[in-house]
Amino acid sequence: MIDIQEKTISNIDILFEIKLTDVEICNQIYSNLLLETEFDSNERSVATIEKQDSTLILRINAKDSISARATVNSYLKWIDLSFQLMTYIKKES
Repeated sequence: MIDIQEKTISNIDILFEIKLTDVEICNQIYSNLLLETEFDSNERSVATIEKQDSTLILRINAKDSISARATVNSYLKWIDLSFQLMTYIKKES
């Protein structure tokens, strides 16, 4: 029988740099994600967010591929949702 832990990738570092054209939207998304990174206490993965001008820098460190995938999916969905909401609100104003 194959031990699944032997086949799992471990200690994964992921870096995303997401360039936005609107600095105001970038600042708001950064603020939203900063709250998540401070609140989320997960033993298997850690995410940090930084901002440089209109670029979001998301770093994820995960102990295994399963938690890496889950963390990436969560943060990309939060970024997408925040972007859609901010774009809609800005358009309606």
